[in-house]
Amino acid sequence: MIIWIIGKSGSGKTHFAKKIFKYYQNKKKIFWIDGDEFRKFITYDLGYDYKSRMQNSKKIIDFCRYLESKKYIVICSILSIFKEHQKLNRKIFKKYYQIYLKAEQKTLEIRNKKKIYSKIKNIVSKDIEFPEPYKSDLIIINNFKNSQKIFQIILKKLNVKLL
Repeated sequence: MIIWIIGKSGSGKTHFAKKIFKYYQNKKKIFWIDGDEFRKFITYDLGYDYKSRMQNSKKIIDFCRYLESKKYIVICSILSIFKEHQKLNRKIFKKYYQIYLKAEQKTLEIRNKKKIYSKIKNIVSKDIEFPEPYKSDLIIINNFKNSQKIFQIILKKLNVKLL
């Protein structure tokens, strides 16, 4: 199964992916791909322009296909701005579950923990459009106040899918 967690920078993708991974790590054969980490170690030679982001996304999908073939459950926390890739995921993965963490842009810019929104160019949701994802299975409005409640909602949905 591929658990694809989408959201703008700062929406909580890494936070919830980490919690999901920790919850299942001793129960399932599981692997977590974080978009930032993948870029740091695998696609470090790519930039942040639209074309490079597309190449990075394709490489992540290919890696997920490999891991799925080895019977891993894969958690992938990624911006995922390409609807065509989200559509492709639904076709190529045997089990695919897409979670969209939605947060107000103004809130993200104020929080700005990674200082993403302070950078000059190629920022998704400022310079590069962040379109509404294609057919998310679960949409969570993250107001950054009820992290544990949100996590319980996600777990409840995933436990049904993983049985």
